[in-house]
Order: sequence, then structure tokens, then C-alpha cells
Amino acid sequence: SNHAQAEEAMTLVRHHLENELNLNSSPEKTHIATFSKGFEFLGFRISSYSRTMRGKSVVNFKTKIREITKRSHNLDDALIVQVNRVGRGTANYFATAFSHNRSLFRKLDRWIRMRMRCMKFNRKWTSDNRRVRLKTFLRMGLLSLGDFYPQPA
Repeated sequence: SNHAQAEEAMTLVRHHLENELNLNSSPEKTHIATFSKGFEFLGFRISSYSRTMRGKSVVNFKTKIREITKRSHNLDDALIVQVNRVGRGTANYFATAFSHNRSLFRKLDRWIRMRMRCMKFNRKWTSDNRRVRLKTFLRMGLLSLGDFYPQPA
């Protein structure tokens, strides 16, 4: 059966890794999985139909952005630089030609702008309820995660 063949292949690979390459495989992380159900590897969720950021990676990214965009901080250039640094690092890693993160990146971009709109930005009673527009953020230098995707040739 397929499972027996997979077990045999895993034994051969483990033997090759340990004896010839002097590498150890972690028994709690190493398991047999079907490609249709998918698996998680190096921050990606890989399956037969998609290759996206895994859930834990999204949570870690949002946690970093939350730390930077606390509502007690002012919305200024230094904050934009910090948000761009975290966004650039995440996007450079996850925006590959084989990944399917475009819609997730659009959602995360919207979430980041929502967090930044809630921050203090020259607040006055006359203009307190006005929405900070997208072009205002672009003028301030905020980068979009989707801009890091490789352009089709």
C-alpha cells in the first residue's frame, strides 16, 4: 500500500540523513502527510491547491504590528519607518513567485491602515472624525505588502 511505501521511504531517508550527512530529524516534527491535506514548512502552509503563510506566521506578524501601532503613540514618520521595516521583512520572505498570498496581503494592508487610522494624528475636535485616506498614507511613505510580489515577465 501507499502508506507502507511511504514508511519505507521515510526510514531510508532518515538512515541517509543520520549516517551519511550527520543530520538529525526531529521525530515529533517528521511525519507522513498527504499532499491534499497539506503540511506546514518554514512558515508556509503548503497543500495541493495553495502555498500561503501559515496561521502562526500571520499571528506573529500582527503581534509585531500591534506592538508598533499602540494607540498611545503618535502617527509620525518614525512609526511609518518601523511599520515599513516589519512589512518589508515579511513580504520579502512570503511574496515569492510560487506563493498565493496576494489576497492575504491585501487583507493585512487593510488591517494595518485600520490600526493606523485609530492612532493619534494631529487630533482636533474639528477634524477628529475624518477618515485618513489611503493617499495620505502613501504620501507619508507607507508601503503596501502587495508591492513586493515579483512582477510577471
